[in-house]
Amino acid sequence: MEKGELLSSILKNKKAESLIYPTVIFITLNIIFFSILLLFVFKSSTAAGIYEQAYAKQIALIIDEAKPGMSIFLNLEKGVEIAEKNKRPKDKIISIENNEVIVRLSNNGGYSYKYFSDYEISSYFDDISKNKLVININEKK
Repeated sequence: MEKGELLSSILKNKKAESLIYPTVIFITLNIIFFSILLLFVFKSSTAAGIYEQAYAKQIALIIDEAKPGMSIFLNLEKGVEIAEKNKRPKDKIISIENNEVIVRLSNNGGYSYKYFSDYEISSYFDDISKNKLVININEKK
């Protein structure tokens, strides 16, 4: 093969090279998409997200309906069980601040829900029945 023939055969193969780049990009994007999809399915399958959302909304709606001087007891047995599985401390499961209820049953993520009442809210887990959350509603000082 002469130099000219070799050069022309290399130039002809550039068309084949130009088809490789879109294919590599397509495969890479598919891998990224399916990995994100699998992460979403994995997080949803733990049930922590469902309980976080349910508890946050329930607590916020109860606070909105409450009157000053009320104490509310909520059974969070399933939520505490999920948090213990995820090695989350019980005192860090629920936080109520700045008119927002935040529930975190796992170490990543969480769910927050806002409420409208402008009361002073305090919450803690009852010492006697360990899975009951006590929410005290008081007038703002």
